[in-house]
Amino acid sequence: MKTRYKLMAATAGIIVLLFMSCSTIGRHLPISSDEVVIGTIQVTFVARNTWLSKNETINTQAYIKLLEAALQKFPGDIDIREIIWVTGRKIGQLDTEVSATAKVIGAN
Repeated sequence: MKTRYKLMAATAGIIVLLFMSCSTIGRHLPISSDEVVIGTIQVTFVARNTWLSKNETINTQAYIKLLEAALQKFPGDIDIREIIWVTGRKIGQLDTEVSATAKVIGAN
């Protein structure tokens, strides 16, 4: 289990280093003490940003993309917690590349 946490920390560190010139780093959905971590997942996607609520928009998009990827790797009754995302390069006027990582929780 400690190896998984080390892997998660290393992955988050790599993401931060890769996107050192990023405009935003976000955290979303903290884990509670009664939830069982069964793995981690990481995705990169293009997010459509709006000026009204950039962080909430990216939080939602990151959750959906991470859950889709996690369901392919961890079938069953799972969810995503401790989402960490980092924005990267701008793509056009409204789009931004985002790298996100999270813990997968579920029945062990």
